[in-house]
Formats: sequence, C-alpha cells, structure tokens
Amino acid sequence: MTTPDLPSTAAPSAATTDPFAPSTATVRIFAGIGLLLLALAYGAFIVIVLGQSYSGDGAGGPLVEEAQWSMGLSAVVGGLALCLPSTAVSYTARRGAVKLQYALALAGPALAAIDFA
Repeated sequence: MTTPDLPSTAAPSAATTDPFAPSTATVRIFAGIGLLLLALAYGAFIVIVLGQSYSGDGAGGPLVEEAQWSMGLSAVVGGLALCLPSTAVSYTARRGAVKLQYALALAGPALAAIDFA
C-alpha cells in the first residue's frame, strides 16, 4: 500500500496562486511609472507651497516638511522596488512596496495642502 504525499508546509507565492496577479516585470514597470508620478506630485507640491506663501501670512502650511519626507521616502521605496533583484525581495513585498510608493507620493501634495491658518 502506498502512502499519500504529505502536503507542503511552504505557502505558494501570490503569483502562482492568483492567475490575474501581474508578473514581477509588470510590478517593476509600475514602480517606474510611480517615479514619474512622483515628479508630477512634486510639481503639485511646489505649486501648493508657493500658493500658500503668496496668499496669506507668507509661510507654507505646518506639514510642509512631512510632505517632503513623504515624497522622499516614496522615491526610496520605488527605487528599491524597481532595482532589487527577485532573489532579494519576494513578490509580495515588491507589490506592497509599489503600493506604499504610490501612497507616499500622493500623500505629499495632500499634506502640503493642509493649512490650519
């Protein structure tokens, strides 16, 4: 009598379980597009800060530094998601990094637009 094969304890990667999940190359392309989006977000950030400086008390909002940090971290996370090899980063971590990159890039102008005055 033969014994059945024991199920594997290792969880399959998301790319193999979900037929609609994008490949690693596609996620890298989205990371590159996110860096282009970051350039547009930085332009919007500059417009918002200059608008606040010229109209009002002559100073930007209180969260301008946090907005700059957000966009800077977006560039770092996007660069890591784009450049690190597949052996160093899992598919799930790369996908999460790209989502974080987009969230940080869009949070920059949103934080700069907050003005309590």
